[in-house]
Amino acid sequence: MKRKVIQIANSTMLVSIPRKWAQKYGVKKGDEIEVEENGNKLVIGADAGVELKNIEVDITGLNRTMIIYYIQNLYRCGYDEIKVIFNSPVVKYLRKNEEVSVISILHKEANRLLGYEIIQQKDNFVIIRDISTSSIKEFDTVLRRIFLLINDVSSDLLKGMSENNKPLLQTIEEKHDSITKFISYCLRLLNKYGYPDHRKTSMFYHILATLDRSVDVFKYAARDILALKKGVSPKTVNLYKMIDEEVKLLHQFFFNFDTKKVDELYTKRNEFLSSLNGQKSKMSADDILLISKLSLVMELFLEIEVSRMGVEGPISG
Repeated sequence: MKRKVIQIANSTMLVSIPRKWAQKYGVKKGDEIEVEENGNKLVIGADAGVELKNIEVDITGLNRTMIIYYIQNLYRCGYDEIKVIFNSPVVKYLRKNEEVSVISILHKEANRLLGYEIIQQKDNFVIIRDISTSSIKEFDTVLRRIFLLINDVSSDLLKGMSENNKPLLQTIEEKHDSITKFISYCLRLLNKYGYPDHRKTSMFYHILATLDRSVDVFKYAARDILALKKGVSPKTVNLYKMIDEEVKLLHQFFFNFDTKKVDELYTKRNEFLSSLNGQKSKMSADDILLISKLSLVMELFLEIEVSRMGVEGPISG
């Protein structure tokens, strides 16, 4: 939209802000807003996020996992209050082939979403509300925390499979939940506020969504290892060491951008695939299945590497 420039005195020029935009972001007289120069453009930003106040959803007929995904994604979208309606007190938990309480599912999921609390609970509905204050200024710090936690999960998975340490492998599920909590929070910040450099918002969203899929791979691998009657073979452990090295190198590359590391990451990925193809004939069916699932991490990391290259300049924070 076009706006006329108004001249005040000899040096000051004014441009009016669209009324709908100001109302949407709660901008009023006396407030301060950010004005950023971007070539021949001025980018104006408000500290307040997009207001997605309330939503009412009916989860009747959904299973336990789909309820979790539904609430998680409403949180990520930025809703401040969710009224969850249901007709049955229990639903199917398909993986365990049992029925579980809807109330317990909602309590557990609310606890995994930063800032969310259940403020009202009845027989056929629950109200979940964001009682916290958030700021996009927290984004870079939380993103670093996510990468550090993924490093830890990969290290624990490697140690767990090499030592057949079942108690350690059992902790992977909880660590997965901690990481997804921070990923959800970052996605919520991007949806409510956008990244300070708005051009990077979609790139960071894709990176976080891909990290979300990556950490799922670790969780499912830990479950598979725990279900094995025999431990993981040394060949599979050595192959996973190559993946763990890729995890650590991606962290370095992401926060210390260097094009040389891109080539190193891609080279290590190809070395892993070559080594995997060369050893398949000597591995058991269980080991092939496990390492094939884990190799998905390499492909997901390639997506992250490409997206990181699309983010102009180093990340602050």
